[in-house]
Amino acid sequence: MRSYYRSRRIEGPPEIEKREFGYSLTPFRKIETRHRAFSSEEELNRFLRESAPFYISYSVGYFKFPRATPMENKVLLGSDLVFEFDVDELGLKSERDVWVCDHCGEAGYGWRERCPKCGSPVRVEIFPDEKREERLKSMVSSLIEEFFLGDLGVSEDEISVNFSGNRGYHIHVRSKDFYPLDKKARIELAEYVTGQSIDPSYLFGEAGSCGRNVPFLCVKGPKPSDAGWPGRVARAVVRVLREKDRGLLLQILDEKKVDVLLSNAQLYASLISRGLWPGTSLFPLSTWVEIARRLAPLGGYTIDTNTTVDIHRLIRLPDTIHGTTGLVAMRVKKLDGFNPYREAVVLPSKEISVKVKIAPEFELGKKSFGPFRDEEVQLPLYVAYFLIGRGVAEWSLTSRG
Repeated sequence: MRSYYRSRRIEGPPEIEKREFGYSLTPFRKIETRHRAFSSEEELNRFLRESAPFYISYSVGYFKFPRATPMENKVLLGSDLVFEFDVDELGLKSERDVWVCDHCGEAGYGWRERCPKCGSPVRVEIFPDEKREERLKSMVSSLIEEFFLGDLGVSEDEISVNFSGNRGYHIHVRSKDFYPLDKKARIELAEYVTGQSIDPSYLFGEAGSCGRNVPFLCVKGPKPSDAGWPGRVARAVVRVLREKDRGLLLQILDEKKVDVLLSNAQLYASLISRGLWPGTSLFPLSTWVEIARRLAPLGGYTIDTNTTVDIHRLIRLPDTIHGTTGLVAMRVKKLDGFNPYREAVVLPSKEISVKVKIAPEFELGKKSFGPFRDEEVQLPLYVAYFLIGRGVAEWSLTSRG
């Protein structure tokens, strides 16, 4: 790691002298020391070259006294807005991932919560999966396009995207409009993005005709082609109706109403697509408002809300090495075509010997490896480090190269 930091200059965050830093000089904890500050980018790089930390993060907040303790003595001046997307939060599973039981030593492929052998909780370790990566990047791009550039009116030059170095991406929004937001306001913003706080009642208007041959009145409401949350709400309802998702609807309505709704699903979906919401004795406006409210999150995004609302959060410093994977938590200029498991590889390719418990076939650094199961193999250092960091391999006494 030291050779990496000695061969390049790491760009510090804006207004670096107002940031708190935290770091770890061992791989066992991500933050062992915090309340550190650097007066300049040069001082930061000198520290990186001399100490080569396994992890280093900086505060999303700007402080008058970043070195001060306790936290309230730092005097918060404002904070960046950060959204975190990762595989765990989004539930993006892959058959390439592995689970390991640290209690009995059993291991296997895929995702599960408990060990089939001893019943103990297991840990799941993710491996490169190109299809999952494309889906993850698509979600990040859509969030930026729909919410930041669309709903919130943020300009592109105020947004930066970073690969986290491990399981996902960080979106940084550095706009003075969000700078002073307190925790409560950030909670409201996070709920807006996820759809948890949407009140659909304001989306509906007056009742009127549904058209010829329709034996009931309709209420004017949102349609799928509408911009912003009106369109998202309508698309979510139409989607559930067309898919006839009985299980989801039973979480909202009683069985009788679900049966009637599904028997008329195509008609109702067709009407809502035109902005006409059916008004019947069984489905008055209040019922549609409740359905829309409960289904609204389907039009939102799953994010790590703790990251967004925490104004004292420490976030990975871009272009530094992630101590768990050995990959660089790098800035991403263009998501389309970006592959972190190729572009974020920086550790040497010198071969060493490791004992691998389990690993699928996977690609890292433009080369394919595995599958491995309870065997000792010679691997490039960057691959060995990745497997050891995932907790599925350990160093062997022999190496070559």
